Amino acid sequence: MSKRKYIGRHKTEAETILNKAIGKKIKEARLNYIILDKKKTCSQTKLANALNPPKTFQQIQKYEKGKNGVSTIILIQISNFFGKPLEYFTSDATELLGQAKSTSNSSEVAPELNPELN
Repeated sequence: MSKRKYIGRHKTEAETILNKAIGKKIKEARLNYIILDKKKTCSQTKLANALNPPKTFQQIQKYEKGKNGVSTIILIQISNFFGKPLEYFTSDATELLGQAKSTSNSSEVAPELNPELN
């Protein structure tokens, strides 16, 4: 019996931009979150343990670097943990996606969908 080859899923440019932007905001929120009794910022481990089901600090690290995408449910939990609205985490991402679309080559769009060619 032969082993099946692993075929990884390649991310699109838009997914990569989105993951990095959201990850940057997660890290920013974590570093700005002060634990009052200890006067320290929130660690990746503390955030990971606050999620349901608990994650590892490595997973939080991957979210922050944009290597892994954050599911909607996890993003809502992170938003609730830090007491910030979802828009805080997604605002930069939507702006960056808009910029990426405006700089892409418009001739790649099907002629019937491209208003510049009609």
